[in-house]
Amino acid sequence: MKLLLIDDNDLDRQAIIRTFKRAEWNIQITQASSANSGLKEFETDDFDAVLLDYRLPDMDGLDTLRMLVRNPNHHAAIIILTGALENEELEQKCIEAGAQDVLFKSDISHKHLTRAIVHARTRHLLERELFESHQRLRTLAENDSLTGLSNRYYFDESLRTAIPRANRLNDKLALLFLDLDNFKLINDSMGHDAGDHLLKEVAKRLLHVVRNGDIVCRLGGDEFAILAHNFESQERIVQLAERILEELRRPFVIKNIEQFISASIGVATYPDAGHDAGDMLKAADLAMYRAKRDGKNNYHFFSSALHAQVQERIRMEKELRSLIPTDHFILYYQPIIDAKSLEITGVESLIRWDHPVRGILPPSEFIGLAEEIGLIIEIDSRSRLKACKQLSQWRQKGLVNDYFSVRINVCAQMLTDDELHIAIKNDLDETGIPGYCIGLEVTESVLIENFERTAKLLQQIRSYGVEISVDDFGTGYSSMAYLKALPARTLKIDRTFVQGVPENADDARILRAMIVFGKSLNLKIVVEGIETKEQARFCRQYGADLLQGYLFSKPVSSENIEQLFLTHNPEAWNVLLSMTDDITPS
Repeated sequence: MKLLLIDDNDLDRQAIIRTFKRAEWNIQITQASSANSGLKEFETDDFDAVLLDYRLPDMDGLDTLRMLVRNPNHHAAIIILTGALENEELEQKCIEAGAQDVLFKSDISHKHLTRAIVHARTRHLLERELFESHQRLRTLAENDSLTGLSNRYYFDESLRTAIPRANRLNDKLALLFLDLDNFKLINDSMGHDAGDHLLKEVAKRLLHVVRNGDIVCRLGGDEFAILAHNFESQERIVQLAERILEELRRPFVIKNIEQFISASIGVATYPDAGHDAGDMLKAADLAMYRAKRDGKNNYHFFSSALHAQVQERIRMEKELRSLIPTDHFILYYQPIIDAKSLEITGVESLIRWDHPVRGILPPSEFIGLAEEIGLIIEIDSRSRLKACKQLSQWRQKGLVNDYFSVRINVCAQMLTDDELHIAIKNDLDETGIPGYCIGLEVTESVLIENFERTAKLLQQIRSYGVEISVDDFGTGYSSMAYLKALPARTLKIDRTFVQGVPENADDARILRAMIVFGKSLNLKIVVEGIETKEQARFCRQYGADLLQGYLFSKPVSSENIEQLFLTHNPEAWNVLLSMTDDITPS
């Protein structure tokens, strides 16, 4: 056992040493005659116990005791030695300050001293084990077990304490909220082991780019946060965000394969983005989602303008939720024209929000929000039934023939419902509409997300006679393989391929090739976005089956489309499209 004896009285030191010599212990005793010399000795060696005189000439005994206890590198049982005339509160103060025992010098004997050291050492070892156990639990509580970074609990606590400190010191504070853009693809395709490996590598790269003192945390999943202190200007945070993006753009080697990811970063600064931890987190999270909406692989700062947009979004969300039961959603209809006869053979139903204050709102104002908050399925379901009822009324009034069809857009979330075919069958049964009078328009990107499941579901719907159409064709993946496997019988060529026709020769060649391609697969071709008679003539010439666009009519209310049914003149349109001047018939 190594013992450090700190006492300025040489006679007392020698008496203690003689007492130990009577023991059969193997004890190495180092002496110090002052607090400072004792602290230096304590730094240079690892002692099992310290006998500390309470009265030293150069430092108060309690202060010396506290310095010994706080030493991060060395740990020892500490016994205070004191004269018999000290006040009665001394023992309590010393124990509270970290001593294991207090001995009066007048009571020191061989038996008493050895027993005190054994007991003190035992108590100290138990205290040390308890402390280390607490530290292990604290580490588990505050650190992410996968990456070794701080976890959400530690981050929340750090942010809560950092804000009042920044306020007190007039310091700047920045919170960077990161979400990996392509992590799910790698995790799903290569397995969770690969995903875990990627997260560990991301953690290392983040630690590499931040400054000393900045806190890097993994909040959960593929979300990370960085808390940056004391930066001179916003430019420093911009530089940090750009370094992070650049670091994460470098390839990751997983299972000997290079993989590429990116990140979207939301930045909130104190005090601009909020005055407490909750506000800062919300602001950074909102800014991160804005970065994702802006195309991912970038960063966005929270601002007052973004805050205003968020407030508007919250207001609209409340309105959406409250107005759905009262059904403030109406349908507009745009005619679909037979390319040969130029008759109206169907319509596309397009949803609008009949807002009580702002009037009729287009889908761009609310569909994205409805999808985010999970209301789009209910809105689409109500709209589908409404379209079927409207077609039933037109058939009863004799405004349309038995083969007139209504085409309905299907959202991605709707196609995750395995019982969608049952709901559609119920709509058809309730309204008495035959399946062949209804068409579902599904975009390419939606089809690809879960191709096998979607193809199976659409096949069930097709069994009722419902026509399946691939919408926005040419803007997605345009694979012949999925066209072959789908029950689709119609391709709808996106308006972007029509805008430059016929003036732009390249655009004309592309549009012609797409029409020929679709026809070669025995598919019905719809071209949307037709605004001029030259575009209509071009599509007719190269074999398009159906035409849709502002040349014939923009989307209109049910009352106006009924009027169009009565006034539409195919012969007049046929004459017009054979003329050289671009005049729309009345």
